[in-house]
Formats: sequence, C-alpha cells, structure tokens
Amino acid sequence: MQPPIPTGTILQNRYRLLSMLGQGGFGRTYLAEDLGRFNERCALKEFIPSQSGAYVLDKSKELFQREAAILYQIQHPQIPQFRATFEENQRLFLVQDYVEG
Repeated sequence: MQPPIPTGTILQNRYRLLSMLGQGGFGRTYLAEDLGRFNERCALKEFIPSQSGAYVLDKSKELFQREAAILYQIQHPQIPQFRATFEENQRLFLVQDYVEG
C-alpha cells in the first residue's frame, strides 16, 4: 500500500490536502480545500486496491467509476454531494462535499 499523501500537497492543481480524516480497508479519506471553488472544503476519498497487477488495477478502476456514477445520481440531503473523480500518480480519487461531524 502506498503511504499517505503529505499535508499541503496539491492534487490536480486544485485540491490542497489539509489532513487525513481516516483510513480503512478500501482506502483513505482526506480533508481538502478546493482552490477552484473559493477554498471550499471537500472530502477526497482515495481508493486503494487490495492487490496489485494490471488486471486488478483495471478492474478496480471499472468498479470505482461505477460507484462514482451511482453517487452522481444520488440526490439526498443526508448524503454528501458528489463532485468529481480523477486519477493522479496511479491513485484513484473521488471528491465529495465535506460534512463536518
């Protein structure tokens, strides 16, 4: 598993990492500020496949994109709003609104 991304790192020339909120079996969640939206806070979820290899990575990307498409369609006040997905340095990220608490 790759190490956590250091605080202060800017991803996609847009998201500045403020802290790591948590880590679980499927990845990490970071608190970030969106430099393209008036430094509004957001949650960056990094998906980390449990195994390596080209097939596993391709399948993981497919499942990740499928989950992102489902989140994009959900409009509910109890679920943080989906914003975007991106890949950087062979890491997959999902961006959602940050909800404190």
